[in-house]
Amino acid sequence: MLRTILRAAVRRSLNEVRHIRPDPPGRACGEVADLYGRVERDFGVLAPPVAMLSPAPECAAATWTALRESLLVPGRTGRAEREALATDVSRRNACPYCVEVHGATLGSLGGDAEPAGPSPRPPGSAPPAERAELGAVGLTFHYINRMVNVFLPDSPLPDLAPGPVRGPLRRATGAVIAAGHGPRLAPDTALELLPERARLAPAPDDLRWACGNPRILRVLTGVCAAVDAAGARTLPDTVRALTTRHIGEHGAEPAGVSRAWSTEPLAALPEAHRPLGRLALLTARASFQVGDDTVAECRRAGADDADLVRAVSWAAMTAARHATARDLTSAPRTAPNQGRQT
Repeated sequence: MLRTILRAAVRRSLNEVRHIRPDPPGRACGEVADLYGRVERDFGVLAPPVAMLSPAPECAAATWTALRESLLVPGRTGRAEREALATDVSRRNACPYCVEVHGATLGSLGGDAEPAGPSPRPPGSAPPAERAELGAVGLTFHYINRMVNVFLPDSPLPDLAPGPVRGPLRRATGAVIAAGHGPRLAPDTALELLPERARLAPAPDDLRWACGNPRILRVLTGVCAAVDAAGARTLPDTVRALTTRHIGEHGAEPAGVSRAWSTEPLAALPEAHRPLGRLALLTARASFQVGDDTVAECRRAGADDADLVRAVSWAAMTAARHATARDLTSAPRTAPNQGRQT
């Protein structure tokens, strides 16, 4: 009964998605309906960070593949350790939604989700196979956090939920997600959701930290190739080149409370490319600063829901790949606790 109630509540929470309109679960068809069914079966609920991307199904499928294969499929590391890392990365990225969800899940697994609790093991300190598993979790949440900050509210719980019931609801949601599917999940089944070209893509140099675990390397290579292809469908070469170069030079961390830092790099773009360029740069470095004005500017330039999803997905993944490589070679740094733009 609890699982049924929570599934219905989470499905309704898709009404809270900002800027875009995902396919309603009751009316989804084809590949989107298949994806929704897989997510509910394996994750316990229809995860809004996946479902919200349904206007661009290839991005939704890639996101679910990364989440399932990194967080849920058994391996050398335990689920609690992975959830602890997911919570820690989400906190560093100032993503309260994911902190709430995965902190509650960690609590149901017996872990401590509070900042004062023990820090999760740094992925770079683990043996190669475990390092790849933990790195995959880190990359997945650097990626998902940015998209959640753009498209979802601060909490997975409805605003109308009374204060006294929010705690029990949060714990119940964590318990359902922690219980998930029941039996052990078979590895790699989500890979069939990716285009064949993505599944056969060569591994990029920035994922070499995953070489100690061929399965993880194969999964992440396919996911990154699918997201790269999606970005190329929407973002001009100039925007992708600028964003990649800017992250390489300045990193993927926030640049302060103002968005003024983006003015100078955007000036190098053709005027017609600046709306999507601004969306990509803000998503990559300060996703909580993407506001209604940013999206409205893209709409005026002709972007539809699918374009917005592909642009945000590509920028989030580009930043996530950079941030994960940094995490595996240096101590994590805490991101400032800053609010969103509206």
